[in-house]
Amino acid sequence: MKKVLLLSLGLVMGFSAFAQVRVAKENNSKKATAVRVAAGNDVYTGSIMQNSAKFNQSVVVNRALNFEEAHVMSTFYDLQSNGHVSNRMYQNASGDVAVATTMSLEANLTASDRGTGYSFAEGGDIANFTFAEVREEANATGADMRTGWPSIAPYGANGEILVNHSSGLNYWIRETAGEGQWDGPYSIPDPTGLEYPFSMSWPRVTTSGPNNDIIHVVAAAQHQVDAETMINAQFYCRSTDGENWEVSYSPLEATGEHIGVYSADDYSIAANGDVVAICYTTVFYGHVYVYKSTDNGETWERFVAWENPYAGDWETDENTITGGEDDAPAQTPVHSTIAVGPDGVAHIAFSIADYAHRELGTQFYYYTGRTNDGIAYWNDTREPLQDLKIWVPDPVQDPTGEYVFHSGDSINFCGWLPFYENVLDFSPDMVYSGDDYIYAFYGSCSGYPALSVDSEGNLALAYSTMDTERTNTGSDGITYYSRSAAMSFKDADDEGWSVATETVSGDFMHMLDEVMFVNAAASVKNPNEFWFSYVADQVPGLAWGTGASQTSPEENMCYVYKISSEFIEVDVEEQIAKDVVYNVYPNPASEMIFVSSSMDADATVTFTNLAGQTVKVVNANLTTGENGISINDLNSGIYFCTVKANGYSHTSKVVVK
Repeated sequence: MKKVLLLSLGLVMGFSAFAQVRVAKENNSKKATAVRVAAGNDVYTGSIMQNSAKFNQSVVVNRALNFEEAHVMSTFYDLQSNGHVSNRMYQNASGDVAVATTMSLEANLTASDRGTGYSFAEGGDIANFTFAEVREEANATGADMRTGWPSIAPYGANGEILVNHSSGLNYWIRETAGEGQWDGPYSIPDPTGLEYPFSMSWPRVTTSGPNNDIIHVVAAAQHQVDAETMINAQFYCRSTDGENWEVSYSPLEATGEHIGVYSADDYSIAANGDVVAICYTTVFYGHVYVYKSTDNGETWERFVAWENPYAGDWETDENTITGGEDDAPAQTPVHSTIAVGPDGVAHIAFSIADYAHRELGTQFYYYTGRTNDGIAYWNDTREPLQDLKIWVPDPVQDPTGEYVFHSGDSINFCGWLPFYENVLDFSPDMVYSGDDYIYAFYGSCSGYPALSVDSEGNLALAYSTMDTERTNTGSDGITYYSRSAAMSFKDADDEGWSVATETVSGDFMHMLDEVMFVNAAASVKNPNEFWFSYVADQVPGLAWGTGASQTSPEENMCYVYKISSEFIEVDVEEQIAKDVVYNVYPNPASEMIFVSSSMDADATVTFTNLAGQTVKVVNANLTTGENGISINDLNSGIYFCTVKANGYSHTSKVVVK
């Protein structure tokens, strides 16, 4: 029996079908205070990275034959960004894939070892992430500097460049990607001759030109003017030789919006050929801009993707008032992403949240219902977006105005809460309410979009969204919706998106995962083959940053996955034979662990310690149900238990008491 799967088809629902999805207007608003001082700016020098232990990794394959995933590194430092996440991975012309994260292997709130985690897969073979000699360099940029916010890009004919911050911006270069020692650190000089002594942080790097030899870095800086005044400024850095730098205010300077509007991590940058594009997005205060250069950063053209009707200073400008208590909420962008297609078109996506600013001052109201949702899409061939509402009134279906309806607009929107069967039972009380989530998502169901474009101009989007089919328990003992990574696709010849066609982290392997920081290789080599990464732990909230709700850091797993959106022909009987579903428990364990299997299968169970050494291998004939394995011969400690069966592999962390 054959079955044809079209992943890019997605939810087979037209606009009329979406119009039937209605909910009562939600007014579950809560008060908060706007924060303009960026979180996570704990930049220190002099601390030493001492722990370079390698975590054993797993590769998951054979999921509908379109999905491969690898656990590439772990970190206990969970604040990967104060805002957008971008420029943390790339695929080069040879097909190699690299990914970077802010990493700490210390399970405490000092993170004295904080550095740059790096992983690499030669040739785009995801299995290469598992080889110790090429997969992970626990502090890619050396042990003599405490760093954060890494950004990575291809550089030169075969090399790569990595930029991060530590009392300014630093960069490292390798002539051959994934091989040898990094050459650095070198410093990108801070700007001089300005009114304030700015020191840049929070960088994003990309490269352009025929050999990726022109380097572009966007960054921000903050300066404490007095006890009550902190100013934010935006900068652009460019180098044509990897040694000398032009450092200036960002192109926002042309309209005077380079200071005091956009903050740390309110930007992303991408390039393709000679075309470079920057997206600026901020909550509440500014517009959504795209600046595009077709001459490798020599000159810039500004595009307005969305004009904010309530832009301005909240404490002095009456125009920022969105209405009264009985008025509908306004919309604000939260996270954005950018990619440049092979034709030079700049594509962006940005998540949206509802809010109300009812009086002058820094207080605002946010909303936590299912109607607080949506990821907008725009490209530079379109007019500016006029409206950001995905749930809208319909006077024909509801003259009373008591209900709002899902528009199903897949032209101007590319992401939203997946429509599972229980979505109409959505409960705002199951939305995690920690302050850290307020400042991460502003109550929105969907966030952290990541765009990728292939060599033919096809697009894929991954994003973090609430998963009404999965729940998790917070540190407060309350059950909340988990967050999964969802996927949308758009063919180069189509205007519209196939939205929420796939949830890549919603199955049993990630049943407890809370997906946060999603990233993409902004441009990829092969048609309809896209690369993404995300960071997940098993507790809602964060241990670092503004309003942190975790009292101690959890282990955060960084996953990289490759996914295809093509027509795929699957032999259903053969596929079912491969899908052995299992679980390993209890955890912690003492004398025995159990492997629960969905069918009979021959399996190999391997135990590996934190040093990457194999300490126990069991060849098991799994039967349907529980299968016991003795662990009496293992010392107390942390192990990674890998079960391989029918070409399928998954690794679980097991604590032996």
